[in-house]
Amino acid sequence: MNKLEWLIAWRYLGAQRKSLFVSLIGIFSMLGVSIGVFALVVALAAVNGFEEEVTAQMIGKDAHFEIMSYNGEPIAPYDSLINEVKTRDSRVTAASPFIVYKVGISSKKVNDGIVIYGINSKTAATVTDIHKYIKWGSYSVDSLEDLSGKMRPGILLGSGLANRLRVVVGDKLVLQTFQSPDAVAASGGPKMMMCVVSGIFETGTYEYDGNLAYVGIPELQSLLGMGSAVTGIQFRMNDHWMAGQAVDSIGEWLGYPYYGVDWKTKNITLLKWMNYEKFIVAAVICLIILVAAFNIISSLIMVVIDKTKEIGILRSMGFSKAGIMRVFMLMGSFIGVGGTIVGGTIGLVLCKLQEAYHFITLPGDVYVIPYFPISVHLLDVVLIFVIGIALCVAATILPAWKASRLDPVGAIRHE
Repeated sequence: MNKLEWLIAWRYLGAQRKSLFVSLIGIFSMLGVSIGVFALVVALAAVNGFEEEVTAQMIGKDAHFEIMSYNGEPIAPYDSLINEVKTRDSRVTAASPFIVYKVGISSKKVNDGIVIYGINSKTAATVTDIHKYIKWGSYSVDSLEDLSGKMRPGILLGSGLANRLRVVVGDKLVLQTFQSPDAVAASGGPKMMMCVVSGIFETGTYEYDGNLAYVGIPELQSLLGMGSAVTGIQFRMNDHWMAGQAVDSIGEWLGYPYYGVDWKTKNITLLKWMNYEKFIVAAVICLIILVAAFNIISSLIMVVIDKTKEIGILRSMGFSKAGIMRVFMLMGSFIGVGGTIVGGTIGLVLCKLQEAYHFITLPGDVYVIPYFPISVHLLDVVLIFVIGIALCVAATILPAWKASRLDPVGAIRHE
């Protein structure tokens, strides 16, 4: 590819009096590529931003992985199990026992059924981020005084559950166990415990805020008659993406009756949906670039028609068929590379400005975060540039081949 071919290709792209319309088509083709690349950069950055935000919330409200017993059997003692897991896997940084159970809950006005967690507030804060979501009150499940001055176990409620029960911090609630009719007859009735709302959390996820509550492990053990046992153990690692590997390796030596589950397995449906969404968004927006590529084809075909006589002269002067083909492929490449660079640059600048200043906001009463989340991945940007340029270059092959096949004599006589 010599300098003359580059010069001719650039010359043919320039606006001339006889081919002004053709040049405008080339400009619009470049604009189409720019818009497609810009949209693809911004769309994928937005999808990545939402995906990372949702993932952060998932691993914030859940531990990285949990160990439980089959059939819901209690685990006791659990201290030795925690120490063994930490010893065998150095990636584990924290652990906390927990109890999970379904109970009835009653306020002065409402009765409901919820999922209750028994936690150690100090160790639980090292494996989950529930303490960061406290909106009213304090993060505590210790005993505190109710409005009448009596000491009661503290309970943490989700904001949706608190609204449904019509309670605020300091109000009293009653927890009661669900039992079969035979068990109720044998024990004289369900077991009950009175608590005081010590804090209300809001994560922004309805399933959590509307159905979860937290109390201390000793209080829930007493209510359920579990002695010193727990339901399971939650663990946090130095890298949450390695949780699945940790569960697999632990399962090899731990064995029955224990099993592990990581945060990705618990949220597998949502994670799959986000991956599908990213693919669909990329595929749809790539159609914009594809349409621009077809515009390049039409633009080059019109240039071939317009420059038929010049092509014949070049061929008669000794220009090879391959040289003619390279000229027109260079023309299309100029359009594709220029449009990709311009659109990609504008998209990256917009994304970086949004990351730094958050000028695109979201309604706080609808979304958890007050701004539009953006996350630019280098691999995505590279793929966008490669795909954009590749489509545009591929679009030049047909008209370039057509130009190279023109008969020199016939081309010179063309009017």
